[in-house]
Order: sequence, then structure tokens, then C-alpha cells
Amino acid sequence: MPWNDMGMARESLSLMASFFAVASTFYFWLVRANRERAKLVACTVTGLRGTMLMAMEDTATYRRVAPGENEIVLKYWLNLAIVNNSSLPNALLGIKVWVKFTDGRWHAMDVASADPEADLFPQNIDPLTTAGMKLALATKCEGSIGGGFRERECAAGDALPELVPVRVELEALQGQTFVSEWLDEGRLLLRTTEQPGLAAA
Repeated sequence: MPWNDMGMARESLSLMASFFAVASTFYFWLVRANRERAKLVACTVTGLRGTMLMAMEDTATYRRVAPGENEIVLKYWLNLAIVNNSSLPNALLGIKVWVKFTDGRWHAMDVASADPEADLFPQNIDPLTTAGMKLALATKCEGSIGGGFRERECAAGDALPELVPVRVELEALQGQTFVSEWLDEGRLLLRTTEQPGLAAA
């Protein structure tokens, strides 16, 4: 009987060791698969700032937005950091941006590079690194054109709520999309209720 007990004990230990080896392999496979899974995240760097756009200042954007008779074009700038949380490289092929205005509607923004000489896409992003992206956003809304530089900046700020909901959709390889959302605190936006220089403080 003692020999039988020892044999059963050896078999049990062998089974436990085999189970532990399989479980460990499966765990490390899951960890590796999770690290290699595509994960792109958009994060704001500087926050929104904006102005009412005059046609002669940016004719290309003005034509794309195509405001109506009683509409104005509002243009905003937004600096993003695109974070690749995967251990594999990825490529950014497109981006969509929505901003929620004081009228309660999400506006699908016209998106372009803040630098007219630079192309936004495609942009290769190395594993576990961050890439910068400077965007120029534009949309149309009801209003009348007029005012100086400060008044036009206030028009852009007044069109947005105190905390500005922003939604960004990143388009990557193989049709993958990644959505990031946050509330912009509007620190760089001018408002008609503010004194000059307050927004920059």
C-alpha cells in the first residue's frame, strides 16, 4: 500500500506540474496578446483655442465648410498626442473630430493640419510611443460676420459651453477605429464676459 500511495502522489504531483505549466503558458500568452493588441489613444495637449474665420484668411477651409447666407465659420486649433499603447507599430490613416456646442448639438468638424504645408496622414507610430498632431478644426453656425480680433475670438469661445465635450475617432490599419472622449476646460478660449488676458492666465 505505501508504494501505491507514493505512486499516486507522484502522479498527482506530475499532473499538478503539468497543469501549472499549461496555466503559466496560457497566462503569458494572454499577457503577450494583450500587449500586442492595437491600442491608439488621443489625448489633448494644449486645449482648444479659436476664432471666427474670415474668408480671405483661409479660403480652402472656408470653401470646404461652405457657410450659408446667415452663417459664420468658426475655426479652432487643437494639439493632440496620439499614444500607441501596443508593443507593435501601427499607422494612423484618418481622424474624425466632434465638438459639442452650446446649442447642445455635436458638430462634425472639418479637420485639417494646422500647418498648411504638412500632411496629416499616413502617420506611422512606433510601439509604446507617442506622436504629436496639430489640428485645425472648423464648422459653421448661425451668426453675423464682424468685429475685431478679440470680438471674433470671443465669438468662437461663446459658441462653446464652459466645459467642452470633445470626441475623437482614430482610423488605423485593417479598418480599426479607436474613440477617445474628454472635457476641454476651455482655458485658452476667450469669452465676452472675460476681461482681456484672463483666458491666458
